[in-house]
Amino acid sequence: MVLSKSVDEYKTKIAEIFNARIDYNRSEIHARLADRLVQLAAPQPNEKVLDIATGTGFVAISVARLVGERGKVVGVDISAGMLKQAEQAVSAASLSNIELVLTDAETLDYAAGSFDLICCCNALPYMSNVPAALRHWQSLLRPGGRLAFNCWSEQSYVTGRLLRTFAARYGIQVAVVGHDTGTPKRCHAVLADAGYTLIDVVAESTGKFYAANQLDAALDSAVKNPIYGITQNGAKQLSFLRREYLTEARSPSVWNSINAEVGAYFVLAQKPFT
Repeated sequence: MVLSKSVDEYKTKIAEIFNARIDYNRSEIHARLADRLVQLAAPQPNEKVLDIATGTGFVAISVARLVGERGKVVGVDISAGMLKQAEQAVSAASLSNIELVLTDAETLDYAAGSFDLICCCNALPYMSNVPAALRHWQSLLRPGGRLAFNCWSEQSYVTGRLLRTFAARYGIQVAVVGHDTGTPKRCHAVLADAGYTLIDVVAESTGKFYAANQLDAALDSAVKNPIYGITQNGAKQLSFLRREYLTEARSPSVWNSINAEVGAYFVLAQKPFT
């Protein structure tokens, strides 16, 4: 959880990072995750759906086609750059049932019970207070409404396991990403505390969504990303160690580990009817 005094600065940095990602709409990993999340969330015709951190619209566009003209999707994001790409994608898809809103997903101002389904693809750990965000979203669901999000094992390579281990050898701290949902047990606990029921965690192969060669970019991304909490001095040290890190990231043992890892979680839950 991000300390309250630094929340605004943290969120500004997150927005800036995603504003600069002009190729996000071509991300294979995010497209695969979105497809699987939508499949499991199973939006129904005529439903009203909230897509948290909609990005370039991977989930929103898929869901909009399934809920149909009488349904509606509201895609929210903190990044104006992401939403600009989403607008272009929505226009290209000729969809009129998607509304895109520039706003903070943790302080949404919608009436209680506004949505049948809330989706959040690959973004939950970016929330400054995950338990509070989940409680807030629960209030926006109608009784019996559903929540669907994906996350990763705390020990997954995707959440920086290799980078944490590598950096620790040199006394550089890299924050654990996704602690609140880093195990199926924690997913159940944080959702139960937020008032959800019928909680299901579907664990799948990391390699189904994430390739080992994507670790090449992990170091460069992490040093700029406040979610990893790397200090300026730590980032400078890691820049000198880049070649050594890449050698390890490209090793057969790492490739084999990622292929064997079952670290992709898809989490489904429901708001009680009463």
